[in-house]
Amino acid sequence: MLAYPNLRHIRLFAFAVETGSLSKAAEAVRVSQPAASQAISRLEEHFGGHLFERRGSGVFLTERGKVVAVRASRIIELLRSANARLAKQSRIGRGLAQDLLETHATIAHLRALAGFARAGSFSAAARVLGQAEPSVQRAARELERIGGVPLFDGRQQSVRLTSAGQMIASSAGLVLRELESALEEVRELDGSFDGRVVVGTLPLVRTSIIPEAVAHCSASRPGASIEILDGSYEALLHSLTIGDIDMLVGALRDDKSKRGITQEALFVDGLSIVARADHPLTKLEKVTYEDLAGYPWALPRRNTPTRAIFDAIAAEHGFEPQPGQGIVETGSLVALRGILVRSDRLTILSRHQIKYEEEAGLLSVLPIDLPDTERPIGIATRTGWKPTALQAEFIAALRAAAVA
Repeated sequence: MLAYPNLRHIRLFAFAVETGSLSKAAEAVRVSQPAASQAISRLEEHFGGHLFERRGSGVFLTERGKVVAVRASRIIELLRSANARLAKQSRIGRGLAQDLLETHATIAHLRALAGFARAGSFSAAARVLGQAEPSVQRAARELERIGGVPLFDGRQQSVRLTSAGQMIASSAGLVLRELESALEEVRELDGSFDGRVVVGTLPLVRTSIIPEAVAHCSASRPGASIEILDGSYEALLHSLTIGDIDMLVGALRDDKSKRGITQEALFVDGLSIVARADHPLTKLEKVTYEDLAGYPWALPRRNTPTRAIFDAIAAEHGFEPQPGQGIVETGSLVALRGILVRSDRLTILSRHQIKYEEEAGLLSVLPIDLPDTERPIGIATRTGWKPTALQAEFIAALRAAAVA
């Protein structure tokens, strides 16, 4: 289990940075000077070295302290922002203390709520966290009482997060990730690039772009942990907003700035009609829409961008699947490859997705143009996200792989 520092110690540290005085920080958070010194010592033990240089005129940040100070400031801002939004919904209303989450929330509270948001139930969250279910539920309910706002709705097996619960859970996940990043960055300062990069991937980049970036980053930083997660766009976007993944790579959607998402396009990619290498249509110099009409299809699932593009083109040009031609729907490239090589079915894909199948002589792109199917492929991150050096290197590797 990951170890996290005490949130109250982080708050004390932030005040010491702001005031330049440990005694003033101790007064601000209402602890004794010896208790404040002990708290800083605990933080220095966690982060592997001195955070302050103590001089007669006050305390001054070391290089390690500067790294932690940036993350501490972001954590305090996250807690204050969540507190302000919580106050609008609280039974206490404007009487809710501005620093309530800062002063009362603990790591146990945040882990419990973030774990519930990730796993979907207290029992599943307990398994993920490696704790007893009553402990997880008690910590989450304590945070609910602190805020004076219902964070959960429903009973027993149907418990779910309220809108306030989702908001606080998102902030909790981001605070935890900031604490992890702080520790990773001080280790980077010591020359140890053994941190973590968690990447959510969509189909268009899983075949070549992601593997190339992983190979490059792993070669330059062999101690790094890189986690690649698959899923639907909406599921991965949710994971991004709560801090479970660091970036989402794939086909970009419409502007998501209002949802706190920043997007960077890497390249523009079009779609192609794909069949097995010895399919009858591969023998033609030019395939027409009429030629496509006689063949069955294996297609992406409904309500995906690629499927929407196919449905629009097929309806416009009259080659949509006919009655009696059953459609196979799948989001698995592995399953799709097996279906195509064993049948005369056609599909619509990005050429990037069949790079290795083309090289192996298994699949072919048919000679037919599909105009207006270009889409930007790129990276989505949380607006204001501050990557560690390792995460920044991985993004640089993605950019290089995109133009290779």
